[in-house]
Amino acid sequence: MTRPPATVSVDVDPVDLHLVGYGFRGLAPDPLVYTRAVPRLLELFSSLGVRATFFVVGRDAAAHADAVRAIAAAGHEVASHSLTHPMAFARLPEEGKRRELVESRGGLERAGGGRVVGFRSPNFDFDARSIAPLLDAGYRYDASAYPTPLLLPARLLLALKSRDPAAVRGLRPWPSSWMRRPHRWAAAGRSIQEFPVSVTPRLRFPVYHTARYFMDERRFRSLLDGFARRGEPLSYPLHAVDALGLREDGVDPRLARHPGLGRGLAAKLALLASSIGAIAERFDALPFAARLEPEVGAGA
Repeated sequence: MTRPPATVSVDVDPVDLHLVGYGFRGLAPDPLVYTRAVPRLLELFSSLGVRATFFVVGRDAAAHADAVRAIAAAGHEVASHSLTHPMAFARLPEEGKRRELVESRGGLERAGGGRVVGFRSPNFDFDARSIAPLLDAGYRYDASAYPTPLLLPARLLLALKSRDPAAVRGLRPWPSSWMRRPHRWAAAGRSIQEFPVSVTPRLRFPVYHTARYFMDERRFRSLLDGFARRGEPLSYPLHAVDALGLREDGVDPRLARHPGLGRGLAAKLALLASSIGAIAERFDALPFAARLEPEVGAGA
């Protein structure tokens, strides 16, 4: 029996950009996700036979080209997480979106990440008006849809934790798309492949590593069994900081407000191993790009 596909994706947001999301300003770029988290994740994925998608911020491509090349060399996909990680991507003017998309893609490809065809918006902040700039910049898919009403309380919680709640209020409070399964998202006569974050059918609970911190092993495996039994593809996002220890790696202590950061490194790595391992047992773990339909004329 053919197993459904799953994509484990990693948002490689550096510590400083996480802190910007919580309202801190004037921070220097922080290398920890590239020097410590990415190598740990590559080792874990290799041990489990998982090929993943890494969404990398284009700003960091040149400075951390060695990490970008290592990701691609290990058989994973390098995709764009924008150029500068703007707080509210959907609110950018069209020219601003084009710059974020074109320059991030170019920087990642020059760094040795291979052909970049995928995008995930910072904070899952995306809308139908962003489809045309995405296609014009040469992308083939988006992975920003978060189809659950729980997006709104997540935004409110972020605002409560932030030093700049007004910035959080600029984010779209509702999902860009409500469709649970991969689909073609059409707007103004054009369409792009969308890979939404997986949510359960009725309650629309997100199957997302941030939520995994609040879920026991039995419940998590039961959710995965449901997706596998229905033959439903899985999209499981995590953050690179999920492979960092606040104390062990000397992470800026202000990031303790981020879910899971207060846990010890050994416990976090064990949770990653059990979670990703459970996915690998039930699904064929492939990058998003490997799940795209062949391009018309490819190989001709």
